[in-house]
Amino acid sequence: METERQASFGSSQQGTRRFRLEVDMQCRCMGCVRKIEKAMASIGSFSGVETSVADIDTGIVAVAGKVDPTELCQWLKKKTRNDVKIVGSDHNQKMILVHGSSSRTGDTTPSAPTLPDHLSWALAPSGIQSGDEDLQLIEEKIRDLEKARDTLKIKNLKNELIAAKCELKQSREVISNGKKALLDSALNQLKAYKKLESLSQSLCD
Repeated sequence: METERQASFGSSQQGTRRFRLEVDMQCRCMGCVRKIEKAMASIGSFSGVETSVADIDTGIVAVAGKVDPTELCQWLKKKTRNDVKIVGSDHNQKMILVHGSSSRTGDTTPSAPTLPDHLSWALAPSGIQSGDEDLQLIEEKIRDLEKARDTLKIKNLKNELIAAKCELKQSREVISNGKKALLDSALNQLKAYKKLESLSQSLCD
Protein backbone atom coordinates (compact mmCIF):
# COMPACT_ATOMS: atom_id res chain seq x y z
CA MET A 1 0.00 0.00 0.00
CA GLU A 2 2.83 2.38 0.91
CA THR A 3 4.59 1.52 -2.34
CA GLU A 4 1.42 2.37 -4.30
CA ARG A 5 1.18 5.74 -2.53
CA GLN A 6 4.79 6.56 -3.33
CA ALA A 7 4.28 5.55 -6.95
CA SER A 8 1.15 7.68 -7.16
CA PHE A 9 2.98 10.64 -5.64
CA GLY A 10 5.88 10.20 -8.03
CA SER A 11 3.61 10.08 -11.05
CA SER A 12 1.82 13.24 -9.91
CA GLN A 13 5.16 15.04 -9.84
CA GLN A 14 6.01 14.13 -13.42
CA GLY A 15 5.80 17.14 -15.68
CA THR A 16 6.02 19.60 -12.80
CA ARG A 17 8.16 22.60 -13.70
CA ARG A 18 9.88 24.99 -11.32
CA PHE A 19 10.80 28.50 -12.43
CA ARG A 20 10.94 32.11 -11.30
CA LEU A 21 9.27 35.22 -12.68
CA GLU A 22 10.43 38.76 -11.93
CA VAL A 23 8.00 41.69 -12.04
CA ASP A 24 9.45 45.14 -12.77
CA MET A 25 9.23 47.05 -9.44
CA GLN A 26 10.50 50.43 -10.63
CA CYS A 27 7.36 52.20 -9.37
CA ARG A 28 6.84 51.53 -5.65
CA CYS A 29 3.85 53.75 -4.96
CA MET A 30 1.15 52.25 -2.74
CA GLY A 31 -1.22 51.67 -5.67
CA CYS A 32 1.34 49.83 -7.83
CA VAL A 33 2.58 47.70 -4.93
CA ARG A 34 -0.97 46.65 -4.02
CA LYS A 35 -1.77 45.86 -7.66
CA ILE A 36 1.34 43.67 -8.01
CA GLU A 37 0.75 41.99 -4.64
CA LYS A 38 -2.84 41.17 -5.65
CA ALA A 39 -1.65 39.73 -8.96
CA MET A 40 0.97 37.61 -7.20
CA ALA A 41 -1.67 36.29 -4.81
CA SER A 42 -3.90 35.25 -7.71
CA ILE A 43 -1.21 33.18 -9.47
CA GLY A 44 -2.61 30.09 -7.76
CA SER A 45 -5.78 30.46 -9.85
CA PHE A 46 -3.80 30.01 -13.07
CA SER A 47 -4.42 26.59 -14.57
CA GLY A 48 -1.63 24.13 -13.75
CA VAL A 49 -0.02 26.13 -10.93
CA GLU A 50 0.44 23.92 -7.87
CA THR A 51 2.31 26.23 -5.52
CA SER A 52 3.85 29.69 -5.75
CA VAL A 53 6.17 31.65 -3.49
CA ALA A 54 6.49 35.43 -3.87
CA ASP A 55 8.64 38.28 -2.57
CA ILE A 56 6.91 41.63 -3.03
CA ASP A 57 10.11 43.51 -2.12
CA THR A 58 12.03 42.15 -5.11
CA GLY A 59 9.07 41.33 -7.35
CA ILE A 60 10.21 37.70 -7.73
CA VAL A 61 7.74 34.79 -7.78
CA ALA A 62 8.84 31.14 -7.58
CA VAL A 63 6.31 28.83 -9.23
CA ALA A 64 5.91 25.05 -9.40
CA GLY A 65 3.35 23.21 -11.48
CA LYS A 66 2.42 21.81 -14.85
CA VAL A 67 2.36 25.19 -16.54
CA ASP A 68 4.17 26.93 -19.38
CA PRO A 69 6.43 29.67 -17.91
CA THR A 70 5.95 31.86 -20.99
CA GLU A 71 2.15 31.70 -20.75
CA LEU A 72 2.21 32.51 -17.04
CA CYS A 73 4.68 35.32 -17.72
CA GLN A 74 2.31 36.89 -20.26
CA TRP A 75 -0.66 36.39 -17.93
CA LEU A 76 1.13 38.09 -15.03
CA LYS A 77 2.23 40.91 -17.34
CA LYS A 78 -1.41 41.60 -18.25
CA LYS A 79 -2.43 41.45 -14.59
CA THR A 80 0.26 43.85 -13.34
CA ARG A 81 0.66 45.94 -16.51
CA ASN A 82 4.38 45.79 -15.74
CA ASP A 83 7.27 44.11 -17.49
CA VAL A 84 7.67 40.47 -16.38
CA LYS A 85 10.56 38.18 -17.25
CA ILE A 86 11.69 34.63 -16.48
CA VAL A 87 14.81 34.61 -14.29
CA GLY A 88 17.16 32.02 -12.77
CA SER A 89 16.81 30.78 -9.21
CA ASP A 90 18.40 32.65 -6.30
CA HIS A 91 18.62 30.64 -3.10
CA ASN A 92 19.16 33.73 -0.94
CA GLN A 93 15.70 35.23 -1.54
CA LYS A 94 13.32 35.74 1.40
CA MET A 95 9.85 34.67 0.30
CA ILE A 96 6.23 34.84 1.42
CA LEU A 97 4.05 31.81 0.83
CA VAL A 98 1.21 32.17 -1.65
CA HIS A 99 -1.52 29.53 -2.07
CA GLY A 100 -4.44 30.00 -4.43
CA SER A 101 -5.80 33.54 -4.21
CA SER A 102 -4.56 34.32 -0.68
CA SER A 103 -1.06 35.17 0.56
CA ARG A 104 0.45 34.58 3.96
CA THR A 105 3.80 35.34 5.49
CA GLY A 106 5.90 32.25 6.06
CA ASP A 107 5.12 31.78 9.75
CA THR A 108 5.21 28.61 11.82
CA THR A 109 1.66 28.71 13.24
CA PRO A 110 -0.51 25.59 12.76
CA SER A 111 -2.85 27.52 10.42
CA ALA A 112 -0.02 28.30 8.00
CA PRO A 113 0.09 25.86 5.03
CA THR A 114 3.05 23.54 4.75
CA LEU A 115 5.29 24.03 1.73
CA PRO A 116 5.77 20.85 -0.33
CA ASP A 117 9.22 19.27 -0.37
CA HIS A 118 9.64 19.91 -4.09
CA LEU A 119 9.45 23.68 -3.42
CA SER A 120 12.00 23.77 -0.59
CA TRP A 121 14.49 25.29 -3.06
CA ALA A 122 12.49 28.52 -3.10
CA LEU A 123 12.50 29.34 0.59
CA ALA A 124 16.27 29.52 1.18
CA PRO A 125 16.27 29.35 5.01
CA SER A 126 19.94 30.34 5.03
CA GLY A 127 18.93 33.82 3.85
CA ILE A 128 16.59 34.42 6.82
CA GLN A 129 18.30 35.93 9.86
CA SER A 130 17.27 35.62 13.47
CA GLY A 131 15.93 38.54 15.49
CA ASP A 132 19.21 38.89 17.37
CA GLU A 133 21.17 39.11 14.13
CA ASP A 134 18.75 41.69 12.75
CA LEU A 135 19.09 43.72 15.95
CA GLN A 136 22.87 43.52 15.72
CA LEU A 137 22.76 44.75 12.11
CA ILE A 138 20.53 47.65 13.11
CA GLU A 139 22.88 48.60 15.96
CA GLU A 140 25.85 48.48 13.58
CA LYS A 141 24.04 50.73 11.11
CA ILE A 142 23.22 53.16 13.93
CA ARG A 143 26.89 53.24 14.96
CA ASP A 144 27.91 53.85 11.35
CA LEU A 145 25.43 56.72 11.11
CA GLU A 146 26.73 58.19 14.36
CA LYS A 147 30.30 58.00 13.04
CA ALA A 148 29.24 59.68 9.82
CA ARG A 149 27.45 62.37 11.82
CA ASP A 150 30.52 62.98 14.01
CA THR A 151 32.75 63.09 10.93
CA LEU A 152 30.43 65.65 9.35
CA LYS A 153 30.45 67.74 12.53
CA ILE A 154 34.26 67.70 12.63
CA LYS A 155 34.39 68.67 8.96
CA ASN A 156 31.97 71.55 9.56
CA LEU A 157 34.01 72.71 12.57
CA LYS A 158 37.18 72.63 10.47
CA ASN A 159 35.49 74.70 7.78
CA GLU A 160 34.28 77.20 10.39
CA LEU A 161 37.79 77.40 11.87
CA ILE A 162 39.31 78.05 8.44
CA ALA A 163 36.71 80.77 7.79
CA ALA A 164 37.44 82.37 11.19
CA LYS A 165 41.18 82.35 10.46
CA CYS A 166 40.56 84.04 7.10
CA GLU A 167 38.41 86.71 8.76
CA LEU A 168 41.07 87.27 11.44
CA LYS A 169 43.77 87.61 8.79
CA GLN A 170 41.67 90.13 6.88
CA SER A 171 41.01 92.07 10.10
CA ARG A 172 44.72 92.17 10.88
CA GLU A 173 45.46 93.42 7.38
CA VAL A 174 42.84 96.16 7.75
CA ILE A 175 44.24 97.17 11.14
CA SER A 176 47.79 97.10 9.83
CA ASN A 177 46.84 99.22 6.83
CA GLY A 178 44.99 101.61 9.14
CA LYS A 179 48.00 101.95 11.44
CA LYS A 180 50.27 102.60 8.47
CA ALA A 181 47.92 105.29 7.18
CA LEU A 182 47.81 106.98 10.61
CA LEU A 183 51.60 106.84 10.91
CA ASP A 184 52.08 108.29 7.44
CA SER A 185 49.63 111.09 8.26
CA ALA A 186 51.45 111.87 11.51
CA LEU A 187 54.81 111.97 9.73
CA ASN A 188 53.44 114.29 7.07
CA GLN A 189 52.05 116.59 9.75
CA LEU A 190 55.42 116.56 11.55
CA LYS A 191 57.25 117.46 8.34
CA ALA A 192 54.82 120.30 7.71
CA TYR A 193 55.27 121.58 11.26
CA LYS A 194 59.09 121.55 10.87
CA LYS A 195 58.82 123.47 7.61
CA LEU A 196 56.63 126.08 9.28
CA GLU A 197 59.05 126.30 12.19
CA SER A 198 62.02 126.84 9.83
CA LEU A 199 60.08 129.46 7.89
CA SER A 200 59.21 131.33 11.11
CA GLN A 201 62.87 131.42 12.20
CA SER A 202 64.01 132.72 8.84
CA LEU A 203 61.45 135.54 8.98
CA CYS A 204 62.58 136.52 12.45
CA ASP A 205 66.21 136.76 11.31
